[in-house]
Amino acid sequence: MTLSLRQARRLKEKSQKEMAKMLKIHVMTYRKIEEKPNFATIEQAKKIADYLDIDYNEIFFAV
Repeated sequence: MTLSLRQARRLKEKSQKEMAKMLKIHVMTYRKIEEKPNFATIEQAKKIADYLDIDYNEIFFAV
C-alpha cells in the first residue's frame, strides 16, 4: 500500500508546522512539498522519510 506524504505525516501525528521546522523551511514551502512531493530536494525527501520512518521511494517515487 502506498501512502501520500500527508497520510504518512498524519499517521505519525506530526503537523505541517513541525515538519517545516524540522526541515528549516517555511510552512508554505512544506505545504507545496506535500501537494507535489517532487517539489522536494533529495536532501529534504530523505530527511522527511527518516523523520516519519518511511521508505522515501514509496512517497517520492511512487508510480
